Amino acid sequence: MWLLKTKGFDKENIYSSKTIKHKIIMRYYPLNCYLENKTYYFTAVGIVEGDPSNISAFFEDLRKDSKKSKNKRYVVRLEVNGNFFVCTTAQNKNAESENYVHFFYDQKFIHITPAVIDSNGYEEWNIAAIDRKDIEKGIKIGLKKYNAEILSFKKTKLKNFGVLSVLPELTDKQRQAFLLASARGYYEYPRKIGLEGLAKLMKISLSTYQAHLRKAEKHLLGFIAKRYF
Repeated sequence: MWLLKTKGFDKENIYSSKTIKHKIIMRYYPLNCYLENKTYYFTAVGIVEGDPSNISAFFEDLRKDSKKSKNKRYVVRLEVNGNFFVCTTAQNKNAESENYVHFFYDQKFIHITPAVIDSNGYEEWNIAAIDRKDIEKGIKIGLKKYNAEILSFKKTKLKNFGVLSVLPELTDKQRQAFLLASARGYYEYPRKIGLEGLAKLMKISLSTYQAHLRKAEKHLLGFIAKRYF
């Protein structure tokens, strides 16, 4: 199996400008792509990480791009549940053929981890394919269209595969507490923020915030320990 890890920037990406604007991180899987009536349709499923207010603003902003456009990509359908979403976007065939977005939705590729768009608009892909030529074609497109940086390219055997839905269920408050801590650098070394600061941002008491975060960590760490070790 050939494995490619690459990072690039697409100024016309419908998501990237909004991750920059709202200071959030988006992790998603490209589910499918199909051509119908001279229009490409793309469906993605994923999660958004950041301050709860920023996440809400991100989705509100995304819904505004629902007006059909001849050249630009637009939103056909958006379903949101907390920070989880399913989104279908579309673009005219002629305009899309200049961007090659559909190529990265190719069924020949295995997306072994979610694609990530960071708060600076840069997108990182971690994809695998059986045939080296398919990966090499992706590299050429990435270098030509998206100023891509090749982080790694090698032949190897897969040893892991990430899926969003395998994580345990958290309550809305637990999820918000954990994502806020992650987004604000609580888990970095040295820490960028303490529990008191996080509680103020979430507008709840310190003890309540601690309870939500501890329960979230217990569910997540317990799940990982049992499943992977």
